Amino acid sequence: MKFRTSNQILNLRLITLGISLFLLNCWANPLTHPPIECLMKLSNSFCPDKDPFKRWSPAQYLLLLPESSVTISNLTNHSIVETGFVVGTAPPGITFVNVGIDDAPPIQVPVVNGTWRYSLPAKAITGTFWTYGSLHTIYAHIPYERSNTILVRKGTNKDTDGDGYPDLIVSASPGAGSQGYGFVYKSNSITKQLEATPSTTLTDGVTGTYFGSQISSGDFNGDGYADLIIGSQAYAAITAFGGRVFLFYSKGQSGIPSLNLNTGGVADAILSGITNGGRLGSFVKSADINHDGYDDAVLASPWNDDVFIFYSQGPNAISSQNTNSANISYKPVAGDNFGSNAYAGDVNGDGFLDLVVGAGTFSSNLGRVYIYISNQGFLPNQPQQYLTPNLTDPTPGCANAGGCRFGSSLVLDYFNSDRCIDLAVGGPTFNSNQGIVFVYHSTCDPINPYPNPPVATLLGPPTTSCNGGINCSFGGNLASGDTNGDGIPDLLIGATGASAGIGDVYLVLNDPIAGFRNMNLSADGAADSLFSGSVTASNFSMGLKFQDTNTDGLQDIVISEPLTTNLVYTFHSIRGSVPASQNLNGGGVTNQTLSPSAGTSLGNSIAELRGKAEGYLWALVTKTKKYFGFI
Repeated sequence: MKFRTSNQILNLRLITLGISLFLLNCWANPLTHPPIECLMKLSNSFCPDKDPFKRWSPAQYLLLLPESSVTISNLTNHSIVETGFVVGTAPPGITFVNVGIDDAPPIQVPVVNGTWRYSLPAKAITGTFWTYGSLHTIYAHIPYERSNTILVRKGTNKDTDGDGYPDLIVSASPGAGSQGYGFVYKSNSITKQLEATPSTTLTDGVTGTYFGSQISSGDFNGDGYADLIIGSQAYAAITAFGGRVFLFYSKGQSGIPSLNLNTGGVADAILSGITNGGRLGSFVKSADINHDGYDDAVLASPWNDDVFIFYSQGPNAISSQNTNSANISYKPVAGDNFGSNAYAGDVNGDGFLDLVVGAGTFSSNLGRVYIYISNQGFLPNQPQQYLTPNLTDPTPGCANAGGCRFGSSLVLDYFNSDRCIDLAVGGPTFNSNQGIVFVYHSTCDPINPYPNPPVATLLGPPTTSCNGGINCSFGGNLASGDTNGDGIPDLLIGATGASAGIGDVYLVLNDPIAGFRNMNLSADGAADSLFSGSVTASNFSMGLKFQDTNTDGLQDIVISEPLTTNLVYTFHSIRGSVPASQNLNGGGVTNQTLSPSAGTSLGNSIAELRGKAEGYLWALVTKTKKYFGFI
């Protein structure tokens, strides 16, 4: 006989008691219901699952947590991210907040004087990057509070000093007899306005070069701060009117210093045209064409039917060179104004940016748009699709003697709910300068993404109401962005000759289900809001864009009136509504009016969005762990 020690007996009794309590807790009868089912967590009438925490969804857990006391100050739900940083506030006594993006676990960000600052992906800093137009979540919280989580889209960086707010970047380039300028107006988070005096003033210090003929921004060295690219289309250093493009790189939190290139100032890089009359710098933009996380320079000139792309070299950005060493060059047909504009966006939804180029005078001013679809970051030598206006009803006016000049203006944006970027094209000479705008939805097809006819057609006002009774130029300038905070991009359409030459801008809303409506302003059609200039012959609407100017995360409306008045106007957007119509020639008011510190023709060019909000694909998918303070 084998005897057990007292310790063994005690252990046996504890095991027996544990099994009994376990079976009792599971309501299992060992004679009729095997206990193994309890061990396997199989719920039934004998062994129901009584663990409420196991059965509750993450949303039920979330309801138990208090609302977040951490704020995200510079962005809101559906914002376009035009900065490399997220900034916010925390309650008194808090020394750090948990901040994260997408599925990544949060990191502890220090709180200094009640505020915090988090660096978004930047290739040269974090080794990662966001593709233009991509959808992301940003969340912030302190332990044991519900997360403040928003959904955003990646846009073009316009924050030169990294304070978290986009700067208004504009030029003043009046003509051959005057000196041109580029300006940076910072947003003030306290006053909720743009600062009246520019923080940066750039000039070449001479006349006749058209410095500032175009201005734009991008992050060419991948450090999270916006750099500037400025065209000077009549510069004649190498050849007569060959043109130049100047790049100015941010110095970090101090931004971009003011420089006069004629008194010792030096640009960080110079891109020079070598063709007589080529006028490089007529059109300048940035885009990460080769998908390496660094913005490249996209330069177009309809004067010589050219498009050039210069790749960034990484943290060293773009070095000085001429067009002979451009990484990509296009010149398909002489004399059709190829390069009227050139925008990049993901046409087929594969995550790589494609190129869309307008040619306004193709085929006796009919106009054409060229679509080059990227192959994993490599643009082809030839376009996959040519897009021209449909000459049948309701647009026979494109076949008249003046044509449409289809492609003279265009904008890329995600107008419907898919992942492929859509297209709006202006034809300002339609029907003897009445003007027209066509909207096309991409089918995501890698060869012919834009079917014709368009999904919507918008016709301008009767020419009898326009400048000289003959010229409206409706659709000569376009911009898209989300004016009411619903996540769907709307359209701004400029008509510099409307209202007897005063100039009008038409805001047309995009319906989340029906999309853009057909509109005919000559047949009782009406825009959702109408903005009119202050005086005749001022080119009201020459500069046109959406951008947050009052630090609330919503895209506001920015309109320039460069001639005569020399002003830029802002109209604040309203979540769930639209700005009221304003007639500046008849008592209308603006939220802010900017005048330049030097020069004339302010707003000759405004650093535009490059495809903007990317539509209504706002399916919020957030991991449960983001809501909790345990991670």
